[in-house]
Amino acid sequence: MRDVAIVSFVQSAVARDDRHNETEMLVPTIHAAIEQSGIAKNDLGFVCSGSLDYLQGGPFAFVSGLDAVGSWPPMRESHVEMDAAWAMYEAWIGIQSGEFDSALVYGFGKSSPGDLHEIMTLRPTRTTSCRCGRRWSTWPRCSACLPRRERPR
Repeated sequence: MRDVAIVSFVQSAVARDDRHNETEMLVPTIHAAIEQSGIAKNDLGFVCSGSLDYLQGGPFAFVSGLDAVGSWPPMRESHVEMDAAWAMYEAWIGIQSGEFDSALVYGFGKSSPGDLHEIMTLRPTRTTSCRCGRRWSTWPRCSACLPRRERPR
């Protein structure tokens, strides 16, 4: 096992922001992380991002995140449709295998830009059969089949 260290960590403010898109929020954060690391951008061996594009509602929305990193110099890049923890794992595997010696890992995402109360009422409900044969519209089981400690009171 190779020793792996996190040499820089930067986080943007976590607050509702209707004025900036994800790329505009990522640019200062990523630049600060690279600067803090002391590793020149052209010495980064790998870049991996994690985001939840389906929440944003746009296919391949992660591509706009690459604009924050910049396309020059050319570098190896990957994206995981999950979160930064999975991106970190992918980078860790690459470092352990000797594919590269350094990586920039970042995660980002904004929830849907719509009104939460409006969106949640549009969410489809699904009626399904439980293991016991009853019909229900919640997940994962009807309340009769839940263990006693999990039943609604």
